[in-house]
Amino acid sequence: MASLYYNPRLWLQDYPKPVQAKVPPLNGEEKRQQRLLMLPFLLVMFGIPLYSAYVLRKETGADFLSVYLHVFTLAQLFNLFDAVVLDLLILTFMKPKFAVIPGAEGMEYLYHDWGMHLRNFLKGVVICTVISLPIAGLVMLF
Repeated sequence: MASLYYNPRLWLQDYPKPVQAKVPPLNGEEKRQQRLLMLPFLLVMFGIPLYSAYVLRKETGADFLSVYLHVFTLAQLFNLFDAVVLDLLILTFMKPKFAVIPGAEGMEYLYHDWGMHLRNFLKGVVICTVISLPIAGLVMLF
């Protein structure tokens, strides 16, 4: 939320396609800021499930399926939080003005498309299903 408040354009790739088409693409400084933002985001997104699954494996001797389901569940909790709290509760119901990208004023109704948020959640389910495999596999090596 802090990064959205600071500069919503850093999340331009997550906005509806008509909004992306209306505003200019990210400039060089914004691309740099986006990369800096993604580094800790990815470390947390992959690091926490990896560490948690590693501890599960070491403490219980869990098999691959248990480790996979553990990682998948953690990833799904993140996906569910994103869909329910960030997308629906904050963006759809609270409608903060800071989330509107400059130049896309008047297109806020696009952010409130429940179908888009559901499709994004379902894409997240697929991504979580796939990304949990290599994480679980990596844990099994140690």
